[in-house]
Amino acid sequence: MINDIKLNKLDMKYSNKPFPKALKEIMEKKDIVHRKLAAKTNFSFSYFCVLKKRKKHPPMETIKKIASGLGIPPEYFLEYRINKLVELLMDNPAAANDVFDFAKELVDNDNLKVTDKEQELLKYYPGTAKAT
Repeated sequence: MINDIKLNKLDMKYSNKPFPKALKEIMEKKDIVHRKLAAKTNFSFSYFCVLKKRKKHPPMETIKKIASGLGIPPEYFLEYRINKLVELLMDNPAAANDVFDFAKELVDNDNLKVTDKEQELLKYYPGTAKAT
């Protein structure tokens, strides 16, 4: 399964939480404090305080540096994986329909849970049986 990977001999999965929560979670699991991570990444301690309170995720380069400092792949963070998917779709727009169809199939087969709001979007997507 895509979500199952081992990170530095710790049995962890990719996080599906927003960046600040995912960062806190992985730091706790790896027993790393902000000051130590700041030293490994050349970011200031105060920058990590800002990241914890921030609504938006940091730039991708920042996520890469933080992941490197933690000794994990940047894909651990949901925002990085989403960004990579967006880049793929921007480079290959024809793949968008295939990606959507795959996601819809997962939802229809109850292999992927989505919110009611997301279900509304699926209902109006051109190319689905439910489109009006």
